[in-house]
Formats: sequence, structure tokens, C-alpha cells
Amino acid sequence: MLMTEQPTLNKEALFRNLRREGTPERVFIFEHAIDEVVRTEMAERFSLAEDISPADPAFLMKRDIAIHRFVGLELLRVWLPGTKYSIYFDEWVTDQTAPIKQPEDIEKYEWPDIARVDFSQLDWHEKNMPEDMGVVHTVHVFEIVRDLMGFETMCIALYERPEFVEEVCERAGSFARHLVQHLCQYECVAVIYGADDFGFKTSLLIDPDNLRRLFLPWHRRFAQIAHEHGKLYFLHSCGQIAELMDDIIEDIRADAKHSFEDIITPVTEAKRLWGDRISLLGGLDVDFMARADEPSIRTRVREVLDTCMPGGGYCLGLGNWVTSYIPLDNYLVMLDEARRYS
Repeated sequence: MLMTEQPTLNKEALFRNLRREGTPERVFIFEHAIDEVVRTEMAERFSLAEDISPADPAFLMKRDIAIHRFVGLELLRVWLPGTKYSIYFDEWVTDQTAPIKQPEDIEKYEWPDIARVDFSQLDWHEKNMPEDMGVVHTVHVFEIVRDLMGFETMCIALYERPEFVEEVCERAGSFARHLVQHLCQYECVAVIYGADDFGFKTSLLIDPDNLRRLFLPWHRRFAQIAHEHGKLYFLHSCGQIAELMDDIIEDIRADAKHSFEDIITPVTEAKRLWGDRISLLGGLDVDFMARADEPSIRTRVREVLDTCMPGGGYCLGLGNWVTSYIPLDNYLVMLDEARRYS
């Protein structure tokens, strides 16, 4: 697979595409993230790290740059130590394991501190990132509050003790704002990536008024900081969030929206609805990519590109993660068809 040549990366052309300045000359790729299992398999199959010593302290960073260049990705997502909340005792958060159940738990909780964030990855990328690539880092608020309190506890408190939710939101949002301010000091950082799943299959997770009052203003602040520093601001949100799209476009002023699922809003429909006002990222349905055969994938890729490429404002990729349960060959078919299309 991948009989076509590896594309030449061009970060400035990517940005022109995302500003919708005309149909780009090639298909640009964006991925929310690539699972480590997939990255390892890809590197081994195509010998992408054979020239990098495993003893090199920068091995994983060098390997991931090589993988992203192979895929055709100008943007590389990093996770900085010290930015993750100590919420996840097991694989899932439940109302029973959530650490903030009462207002007094707010002071007991060990909140992340910007002074304890390890920025050494960005220090390395600042010196070594190829000029045609850039770094992406995520920030969250709604998902953090939801998991710190537990979803049911948060929903009840929104009506019985709104000031309780407001305080947790203020703590989480303030840390994220400080993080964005620090990230924007790095030249290698190209995109701040807000990531909050506001919806599920058929609706928003909570009422839109509370989302607009408590959570969306934080993303507006993050986007403003990013734009003041010449960075782009993307927003990832799963679920049926059509009710918030005007807020995302006009209030938050996000440059691009990610996460599309065929059963909710196919990316081709999103292009028709919002494609002249915001750029769209990904959209090849994860379930489809896990199950489909090669001819079906090639047909779907071309259908999406025929609809979404004209005028710019679209990057091909999956509707969510490049997960470990998607056969690598299926993903490579997508990339190959994108290169042929270019």
C-alpha cells in the first residue's frame, strides 16, 4: 500500500487552505491523534525510525516527526507532562470515583500548576522542529469539570448549587488559560486545540444556556490569545452540537472544527451548512474506516474530497482518533487515495 509518493509538506499553504483562500493544490491531512499502537506499527513497517538510536533521549520526538512526515501531516500533537489532571483512577471516571463531590473538596484537590508543567518537549521542538511543521497542544474545560465532579453530580449542582460548578469551572479554566499563554510563547506552536465534547449522538450533554454561560467563554478567551500571537485555534467537540455552531463560528471565532460522525452530521453535510464560515477537519467515519473494504474507502475519500475541497477550508482525516482497531491497511488506503487525488 501507499504506492504514491510522499507529499511535500507546506505549513504556509496549509494555513492558506484553513483561511479558505482558494482550493489547495494538494489534499492536506489533519488527525486529532494517532494511537501509539498505530504509530509503532507504521514506523516498523516502513522503517521510519531505523536511523534513530533508541538510546537517543529524543527518540520518540524524532520518530513522531518522521511518522507525521510520512503521513503528510504538517501538525504534530504533543502532550506535556504536568497538564493532565489526577482524575483517572481506572480507565473510566464514574460519579463514585470523581474527586470533587462537595464544595470543600475544591481546596483538598491537588490542582495542576503551570509552574509544574514540563515544557522540555517544546524546548526541544523549538530548536529542532522542521520549518514546514508545527506543534498542536490541547486545552479542556468542560471535560475536566465533568470528570472532576462526575457527570450526574455536575448536572444536579448546575441547578441546586450553580456557584459550586462555577468555582470548579473557574479553577479549570484559569489553568487552561495560563497554559495557552505559555504555549503561545513558543514559535514552534502553530495551533491551540480546544477539545471539549459537548454532545452525544442526538443532543448536547447539558443545556445550551449553561454551556454558553460557563464553558464557551473560556474557549473564546483561548482563541483570542492564540490569534493575538498569530496562532490558529481549532475546536474539537464530539456529538450533535449543531445548536452551538453559530457560537463556535461567531463568538469563539474558531478557525476550524473537528469531529464528525456519519450518523450525526457527515462532514459533507457540514461543508454545506458551515463550510463557507469555518474550516472543517477530518470526517471519515471511524466505524466506517474500521469495517470498510478498499474500494469502499477509496470511493468515500473521493466523495468527501469532491465535496469539501473546493474553495479550501478542508483537511482530510478521520472523524476522531486514528484508533488501534482500525486496520493500518485501511488507513493507508485513505492516504493513498488522497495522494492520487492531489
